[in-house]
Amino acid sequence: METDPTRQTDRTVVPPRLGHGSPPAVGGTAGATGAAGAGLTRRAALARLGALACVALAGCTPLRILTGWYPEQFDEDHGLVDRVLRAFVDTVIPGTPMDDPDLARAFLDPELPFAGYASFFAADLCRRAESRWGGQFDSLRRSHRVAVVRDGLGADAATRRLYDGAIFLAQMSCFAGIYDDGRGCPLIGFEGRYRPRPLAELTYPDATRFLARPATRGGNAA
Repeated sequence: METDPTRQTDRTVVPPRLGHGSPPAVGGTAGATGAAGAGLTRRAALARLGALACVALAGCTPLRILTGWYPEQFDEDHGLVDRVLRAFVDTVIPGTPMDDPDLARAFLDPELPFAGYASFFAADLCRRAESRWGGQFDSLRRSHRVAVVRDGLGADAATRRLYDGAIFLAQMSCFAGIYDDGRGCPLIGFEGRYRPRPLAELTYPDATRFLARPATRGGNAA
């Protein structure tokens, strides 16, 4: 009697693995055991896949960002994120004024693409700080914070790009004075927007002493 190959059955047919015979059926109760030992149930298979996914997620920066795999407090506590990002700027740009209201503004500016990663970045700084030094990033001494940033720069390619981008953004915000054209940046001697200056600041006193001796009395060759 011929069987219809398109007919639905209540058992899943799994093709045999080469060299190992037919594996136990997945789903329901465990079937006959193969070379690997006891059968694998659907629940056990899902549990193993879930564990593997968690391992991959914990070590993969893009997945952790996309899935929000970091503490919720970094999405809810804006003050915490601001403190951590301010500490980061102070770490990569020593001497920057910590009372500057725009110190960490660029990281959270919706006009800049980094804003979507700011919370994750702050969480990653604190995770590395806690793992290495047992404290929150903004509470560490500067030398320890430097070590945390170096750790991030030495991580996987995606994390390294995130840290490189954060450092560049901090430098751009601080050195270029992008939120205050007139202030400039005293750290590099940048005075900001041009301001008209009095003549005394643009010339030397008794400037004629720098001129060569005239060849004639009247200054004319004739």
